[in-house]
Amino acid sequence: MTVFIAAFHHLLEKDQISEPDFSVGGVRYIAVPARAYGKNGIERLGNIWDFSKNLYSIGRDIRAQARAPDVIVASSPHPFTIFPARSLAKGYGAKLVFEIRDIWPLSITEILGTSRLHPFVQMCGFAERFALKNADLVASVLPRANRYLSARGYGNKSFVWVPNGIGIKNEAKFPTNSTEEFSKAYEAVRSWKSQGKLIIVYTGSIGRPNGIDLIINAFRGNISTGYGLIIAGKGDQLEHLQRITNEHQIRNVHFCGHIPKDNAEFLLTLADIGYAGLRNIPSLFEYGISPNKISDYLQAGLPVFLPIEPCGDPVSESGGGIARKAETPEAVRKGLEELLLMPQFERQALGAKGKAYIAREYDYDRIARRYVEAMDHC
Repeated sequence: MTVFIAAFHHLLEKDQISEPDFSVGGVRYIAVPARAYGKNGIERLGNIWDFSKNLYSIGRDIRAQARAPDVIVASSPHPFTIFPARSLAKGYGAKLVFEIRDIWPLSITEILGTSRLHPFVQMCGFAERFALKNADLVASVLPRANRYLSARGYGNKSFVWVPNGIGIKNEAKFPTNSTEEFSKAYEAVRSWKSQGKLIIVYTGSIGRPNGIDLIINAFRGNISTGYGLIIAGKGDQLEHLQRITNEHQIRNVHFCGHIPKDNAEFLLTLADIGYAGLRNIPSLFEYGISPNKISDYLQAGLPVFLPIEPCGDPVSESGGGIARKAETPEAVRKGLEELLLMPQFERQALGAKGKAYIAREYDYDRIARRYVEAMDHC
């Protein structure tokens, strides 16, 4: 197994990958040169271009030294990876898998409102059509992506659902590497609990598609008197939401910014409900969703409120919470209060359903077996 990754990506823990060739757990990683960027825009497009362009030369360089692969997987966060991947697959005589994570260009037109006539959208559309035409197998983290294939005229393609897995974990313990941000959040939770308040938690990106403004504004009303809200994450909406919270003196809301994953996992053990913030975009989400935070919530045994229509998502499929279209602060408040006003044993029963579902369907071994079997038979 060799994994090609961009030397820079905004989700990296470090600013840049310093080692161009390294191993983790017996898997070889090759960092492909790609320029740094700050926000979505020209710089990120340059990063995408660098990654795809440099894959050609790096792929040729390793061909002489590596055993010929059986399968090459092109994953769609970088939409133009399919072109070097197809070239390498032909050179090696390998099967080609196209893995849909973000549906390009639908994600751009539906989330960002970009015109379908925009040159980048047109380029993404061409890359997607090329991928669907030439792939031996289409895989996706989205459970209903096969419907997307049918809508695009590729319903005859072999398809396999491969969600973002989640490893079996021991009970989360107080983190030994706790950050100052975590410590402040922990003290806020302890204070709220001492007052008998229930805790709602959100972990993840804080951008417009996440709809965190809905839950912030939901806290303007009576909900803020009996409950506390922890928001852990970063994004371009963070400062704006903090300003709204301060200006309107919304109580019992604590922003702790980005914290290490083990810090966030411990916070989940202190919470009563997980909020899976997303704006309802039916034309995109009808094919499913794949936020890691939902799996984390369910694995922690938290009942989850997902403010979009059910779409094959783990909340509605497991019965581990409420998945319902909620496009206003009032609707979000109503959904949250439905969970918060339940007797504790009912919330625990929902959490148990979600936890069992994640253990069954999101287990790495089960996903890997399904993926390999699909590769063998395509």
